[in-house]
Parts: sequence; C-alpha cells; structure tokens
Amino acid sequence: MAFLITIFLSSFLLFQIQPILAKMALPIFGGGAAIWTACMLFFQLFLLLGYLYSHCLTRLSKLNHQVSIHCTLIALSLLLLPITSFTKSTIFEWQTPQLEIIFSLLLSIGFPYFLLSATAPLIQKWYSTIEINKEPYRLYSLSNLASLLALLSYPFVIEPIFNTTLQANIWSTLYTLFAVFMLLSGYRLYNTQTTNSENTAENTAVEKPIKVSRILLWLLLSATSVTVMVSTTNAMTINIPPTPFLWILPLCIYLLSYIICFNTEKWYVRKYWLTLFCGCSIASLLMFFIGTQFNIITQIVIYTLILFSACMLCHGELFSLKPKKHALTWFYLIMALGGVVGSAFTSIIAEYLFTQYYEFLIAIVLVYLLFCWSVYSQQNTASLSKQLKKHNMHLMLMAAIALTLFGGYFLKLNNLYNQEDIYTSRNFYGTLTVKDFTNTEQPVRMLFDGSTSHGTQLLSTDNTIPTSYYRENTGVSLALQHFKNETTKVGIIGLGTGTLASYGNAGDEYVFYELNPHVEIAANRYFSYLSASKADVSVRLGDARITLQNELKQQGSQQYQILIVDAFSSDSIPVHLLTLEAFELYWQHLENDGLLVLHISNNHLDLLPLVATLSEKAGMQMQHFYSASDDENEHTAEWVVVTNNQDFYLDNSIKKRATYFSLNKEQRILWTDSYSNLISIIKF
Repeated sequence: MAFLITIFLSSFLLFQIQPILAKMALPIFGGGAAIWTACMLFFQLFLLLGYLYSHCLTRLSKLNHQVSIHCTLIALSLLLLPITSFTKSTIFEWQTPQLEIIFSLLLSIGFPYFLLSATAPLIQKWYSTIEINKEPYRLYSLSNLASLLALLSYPFVIEPIFNTTLQANIWSTLYTLFAVFMLLSGYRLYNTQTTNSENTAENTAVEKPIKVSRILLWLLLSATSVTVMVSTTNAMTINIPPTPFLWILPLCIYLLSYIICFNTEKWYVRKYWLTLFCGCSIASLLMFFIGTQFNIITQIVIYTLILFSACMLCHGELFSLKPKKHALTWFYLIMALGGVVGSAFTSIIAEYLFTQYYEFLIAIVLVYLLFCWSVYSQQNTASLSKQLKKHNMHLMLMAAIALTLFGGYFLKLNNLYNQEDIYTSRNFYGTLTVKDFTNTEQPVRMLFDGSTSHGTQLLSTDNTIPTSYYRENTGVSLALQHFKNETTKVGIIGLGTGTLASYGNAGDEYVFYELNPHVEIAANRYFSYLSASKADVSVRLGDARITLQNELKQQGSQQYQILIVDAFSSDSIPVHLLTLEAFELYWQHLENDGLLVLHISNNHLDLLPLVATLSEKAGMQMQHFYSASDDENEHTAEWVVVTNNQDFYLDNSIKKRATYFSLNKEQRILWTDSYSNLISIIKF
C-alpha cells in the first residue's frame, strides 16, 4: 500500500505544481500564451533528468544503495520548502524569454520537481524486483491517473477557492506527506534488497539487446505526441483566452490516452483510431485557417478530438513497442527524451523556423508517418497471422491516402489565406501579419495578432482618419476629444497600428507601452499613424505594468490626463493588467481628474462586470460606451471610462452616447495578483 500511495502522491504533486507555477509566471512575463509552452519545456526537461537519474540509480547492483541515495535526497529536499513565489532572475540578463522562465522555475521548484519526476519510474522498477510475476506497467497507469486528477482538480477546485500563495503552501504540505511515504517505502525495500537484487541480475542476463530502430520509434512517437499536445494548446489559446483550464485540458487528454493504452491493449484498436484521426486531421486544417469562425465550445471540442485521436495512435503504438521489464527505466528515459525534443521544437525551434504555427500541422503529418513505420516494423513478428498482416497493410494504405489528401488541402488553403500577406513575423509573444485587402469598395491594410485584428488603415490619400475600434464617437474618441482644447499627456498600453496617435495635436505627448517589439516594427514600417501624428509620440518597449512600476519607482508619477489600456481586443488577454493591484498602479500615474479608458471588445470574454467591480473597489465612477458594427464599420467597439471627473460625466455629448450598466451583486468579479479565474468571464 505504501508503494501505491507514494507513486500516487508523487505523480499528483508533479502535475499539480505545473498550473500553479505557470499562473504565477503570467504577470511577470507579460501574460502571453507562450508562457505555458515555455513552462512545459521546463517540466519535460526535468522529467527527462529525473528519468535519467532513476535509470542510472537502478544500475547500482545493490538495492539498498539505490534506496538510501534516493531517500536521503528526498529528506534534503524538505529543507527547500515551502516553495518560493515565482520571480524573475536578477542574476542573468536573458535575451530569450523561454530561458529566463526555465531559470526562474529552476530556482523556485527545481530540486523537489526533479525528485518527484524520478520517483514513479523508480518505484515501478523496485516493485518489479519484489513482485516478479506482476506487471509494473499498471503502476504507470496509476501514476497517470494521479496526474490526471491533479490537473482536473486545479481549475474546478484549487483555482476558484485558493490564491496562488495558499496553493503553494498546500502543495508544500502535501510534498512533506509524500516524503513520509517515500521513506516508509524505502524502509520496506531496504529490508528486502538481497534476494531481489539477485533476481534482477538473473533476469537481465538473458535479455536480447533492443534494436536502434525501435528506440528511435520510442523517441519519435513520444516527441510527436508532445508536439501535438503543446501545439494544440498554442492553437487553442490563440483563438481562446489562455486559462489554466485550457492549459490543463490538452494535458489531461494526453495523459488519458496514456492511461487507456498502458492499462490494457484491448482499448487500442488501430482501425478505429486511425479512422477517427483521418477525419480529425482534415478538421485540423479548418481550425488552423478558420478556427475563429467557430464558437468557443465548438473550438474546444474539435481541438480535443484532434489531440485525443493523435495521442491514441502515438501511445497505442508505443505500448505495442514496449520492452520487457529489464528495460523499463530505459523505455521511460527515451520517452522523456522524446518529450523534451517535442517541447523544445514547439517552444523554441519552431519560432525561428516558421512565421505561423505550422508545427501543429507538421505534427499531424508525423503521426501518419510514424504510424505507418510502427505498423511496418511489427510486420515480421512471429505471432502475427497472414490475415492480420494483410489487415495492417490496408491500414498503412489508408494512412497514406489520408496523408496525401491532407497535404493537397493544406497547399490549397495556405495559398488562399496568405495571398493578401505583405508582412509576417513570429516571436515569443505570438504571430503578426499585415494584410492588404484591395478587392473591396474601400481598400484597407490590417494588422493581425494571430487571427485578431489590431488595427486598420485606409489605403487612400486621406489615410490618417482613425478607423475600426478607434473611430469617431467611440468611447476612446470621446475621452481624447474631451481634452482637445488643452495640451494633453496620454499613456496608451498596447500599440497596435498606432491609430490613437492620429488624435494627437501639436504640444500633446502620446506615450505607447508595447510588449512585442515586432508590433513597433510593423506599426512604423507599414502604417503611417505614428509618423503623421502632430503630437510628440514615443514607444516604450516591455511589459506595460512592469515599465509603469519602474517609472513610478525611479521617476515618480507620469501624471497622465488619460491612460488608455488597449490590451484586451485580442482574445488572448494579459490577466495581470486587470487586477486590483494593476488599477492601483494606473491611478498613481493619473492626475486627480484623469481618465482611465479601457478597451473591452472581445469575442469570448465579458470583461464589463470585472471592470465595474474594480472601479467600484477603487471608489470611481464608470461609464460604458458601446458602438455597434454597421455597413461602414466592421468592428463593434466597446469601451469603458473610469474616473471621478465630473466635467466628463456632465458633458451632454458624452452622456447621450453612454450605455447604461448596473452591476448586480452576483455579477461582482474581483481579480488580484494572487487570484483570478477566467472561466468566470467567458461567454459560453
């Protein structure tokens, strides 16, 4: 029983800490979807190190030496508890955000996480020396079940109830409990080591070496399943706001496929899962190119089916290729290495190779190719009948035909949807595309972040007229024009195309805060709003909140008359800009009668109750402005102005355009730096 509890707790803690730390990282690294991808690389890397350690440790001839070393390290790791809050490294200046996240995670959780990752394969190996006639792979299913429960409990139990500080403390307490059971398990193993070490030596002496081709298949199947998982997460959180739930769902599907495949071979029937995957692969093309046309539930369901069918093929084939007990830790080590390869490819390498998230579709292609390779490699197995070999040939032919159709459709759709592109780029913060739409009544140029429009400019001689969300008579237009007769200092979080600079007059100062340096390049190179503005315009790169905090500390308040927060029109929002602490920072940079203006247009999130609650908490009045789309204006613009400036509220031209909104008690939603729950504001 101690073995079962130990392996359950180690796997539960291993995966429970992942969303906790990723959520802690969000406000520090800009709140982007790529943060989870970088965290996944760290987790996969330390899983590999843990498996490598367990593999090397089990090479020792005496079991009591293995147990003593591991239990000693477990005891020492208790000195590092409780885990520290997530902070940016002040030791090194990293040029790559992914490396900075990995280093920060190393300082926060590195050693305990390393030991947790090693425990499951160690316990399984040790269990196989005691219970020689029992199958250790069932313990692998138990560990995956514990991981699944850890992940599912987070968005539905842990996140809604506890703040991140309390979450970390609870995790540290459970880790102490795990250490106790690990020591108890170690005590039992220590007393039985002599007999079992001899049995293990006898068993390993007669085993045949494993073929290099089989090891390569283990590696590539594992790498591909991780690539599908991480790239699916990226795809989902580009079109849908990144929440722990949407990080966790793909990981749960990934683990569920492991549980199914490694518990019993009955559930993996090749023809059924291949048929499902063929249909899902075509659906993946639709999601890649027109995913935003579907509602949030439909997107989640389709992405889930794509991921599940792909992982079932990869993990089903992995199970069919599994080795005997003697190579258990070697098998897990290669799978862990594959996880690192897949994670590194998705989070770092793909960023430099592609300007769009093509790794999602490449992973689909790899599933087809590896499935055929795996099936073919097992054709010479003596136990296979002629009928089954013929059946497998039909499956490989089916996969080849489906792959050909997939490639043909991709080439056609890729050419169709990219023909208007004049600029594309990709970095840690996402993908940018500038498109010219000239086959319309009014030709325009648009900037897209992922699939979300971040600004439009007319391709005409009079092209400095503000358009889209920033057009005349929208909330932000009314706020800026309220100060048109005096020199104004305006701070704007979110650059986009720089459209708001067109409202600037001579003597005005417009300061833009922009996280993504590629946005500044696009705004200056392909749009003229910044260069044509009459105001003094500047762009300050870096996370807006961190920059504002540093300015307050070093220079004092910026004394803006208007501070505009325009970071929410993308469906992937930075949560740390909508917390109580963020609002307090905004007011420190505003004049007493200043206006805080927030852009809350969003396809999937209802931000209005949250902003209303934050305004109420700050003791400020809020005015809501809703400008519906029409024949001339494609986008609906929704803005909120928060201020106690009575001149603004009593202005008749403003009052008649305001939309009435009353905050009910049950609508109150308050976010802080240690607590936020995006599920509470999703539009279902």
